Amino acid sequence: MTQFPDKAFDLTAVVEKLHPTRHKELIRAIKAFHAVESVGLDLTDVAASVQLLKDIDKAISDQTSHTGNALLTHAVIVYARATHAQAINRFNVGVTGAYNEALKAKHREIIDLRNKCMAHFGPGKDHWHDEHVIYLETAKGNGLTVTHRRTNFSLRTIKELDALLKVAIPHVKKLQLDRATDLGSILHKSDKQTWDLIDKQPFDIEVFFDIPGMKARAWDEAAFTQNVWQTNRS
Repeated sequence: MTQFPDKAFDLTAVVEKLHPTRHKELIRAIKAFHAVESVGLDLTDVAASVQLLKDIDKAISDQTSHTGNALLTHAVIVYARATHAQAINRFNVGVTGAYNEALKAKHREIIDLRNKCMAHFGPGKDHWHDEHVIYLETAKGNGLTVTHRRTNFSLRTIKELDALLKVAIPHVKKLQLDRATDLGSILHKSDKQTWDLIDKQPFDIEVFFDIPGMKARAWDEAAFTQNVWQTNRS
């Protein structure tokens, strides 16, 4: 039995070579699959930060409070990017379609927090930033100061993100399989001209990772997020 060498092809690069009308279905399928995989990576990152925040809550201190601030900022901004932002280079996946009304309300609170307190300065609904210009009159003289209170750590926000992720991540995983199946089906029925274009975009997975541990598993079945073997050429 003939053993064929492993090969990889860059479908992201192929998109630029495809005809916008004749290959419209394939272009959309590639972008849709990319979008849902990319959103899945974002949500996985958010989940990691949320888990660390839950662990920090067990041993809160001044030092861990500042660490928590960085983690919470990361979690809120990346969650918003994955579920709400209208990205130029990524399709809207529709994560919120899996939410009930209660979760949609939590989602809106997270997005408001991102928009009004983190990406832009503002007090926010719960006085995330509470600052006041104060004029003082004292026995020693008069003066000006600013009193400030800033939130580093919000258990409520952590719990809201955790609840949202418990629904969002399984929903996105299902979408990933659906998009992979769609793309695989389109590739399977593609004509020779299309495959000729794909052949001109080889991709060196081992060079891309450039890390010994990653190189070693680059071709392992477990290294792929979606295995849709029916995409093999007929």
